[in-house]
Amino acid sequence: MPQTMATTTQGAQIIGATFLDRANAERAVEALDAIGISPLDIQVVVQLNAHSPQDLYATILADRGFSRDDARRYDRLIRNGRTLVAVYDVVNPGPVIDILDEYHAEFNPDGSRNVRDDVVGMTTGAMVGAAALGTVGGALAGPAGAALGATAGAVLGGSSGAAGGKVVEHRK
Repeated sequence: MPQTMATTTQGAQIIGATFLDRANAERAVEALDAIGISPLDIQVVVQLNAHSPQDLYATILADRGFSRDDARRYDRLIRNGRTLVAVYDVVNPGPVIDILDEYHAEFNPDGSRNVRDDVVGMTTGAMVGAAALGTVGGALAGPAGAALGATAGAVLGGSSGAAGGKVVEHRK
């Protein structure tokens, strides 16, 4: 998921995300603009050419407030063809994170795949719900009850797990 990279002294945040597909990054920027994020607070960084000076992107990002370590990670991802979208002075990260995720932000600062907490919550909730209600259904109504209980449990557990995960996601 996109992550808060730094918090300013005024409590605002910098949120960065990389995209494999530049078109998705551009659509994310349009959506950020549509919710009122100033174009001055959005930075898009792509590899200019294969002969860019070493650490060019890291230097630019560090100058804008990223830690040196995060700036270097992003430098490597940009050199490998990713597009970085950085959003500055974010006071309410929830809508920004939702937009970046909606347009398939794919990599965290350490280069790992983006797995949102609401997806993890939904999966875990569905598994727990299916097991719990499947067992109850089986005890009350046999095999048919077990199947029906497992299905209902998966739906209910998945929904509540996703909702809980989304709350966690927006607090990051």
